[in-house]
Amino acid sequence: MMYNAISLTSLTKSCGKVISFPPGLFVVLFLTGVLAGCSTPVLIQEEQSSSPYEQRQDALGTLLNQAWNAREAGRFGEAESLLGRAMRISPTAPDVYYQLALLRRDQGRFAQSRQLAERALSLRPGVMLERKINHLLSALNS
Repeated sequence: MMYNAISLTSLTKSCGKVISFPPGLFVVLFLTGVLAGCSTPVLIQEEQSSSPYEQRQDALGTLLNQAWNAREAGRFGEAESLLGRAMRISPTAPDVYYQLALLRRDQGRFAQSRQLAERALSLRPGVMLERKINHLLSALNS
């Protein structure tokens, strides 16, 4: 079987050997390398631009969604009222304490934000929420 080989002559200078590939294999290897670079995972944003609670249909989820949107719009009093209601419904939900921590941070009340974030961690949140809380705490501590 005869085919034209593609040589990588730049390697000849560094290691003294010529590496030859069949033309089809060279293209496959090249495209594999290019596509591998495209498959890197997208990093998760620590804070989303839209509420992570908008799909929830339960009472707590609705309150958390409304509080998130109010806080994002700068309506801190409304967000605080909604989170107070959420806390009465579910006093051990780590999401409520995390949202309160974000609210206090946005209000410039950093010591309270840190305490609320630590409380949220003590309530054993899920993995994703735990990452967000830890990110908030590291930002508050820096």
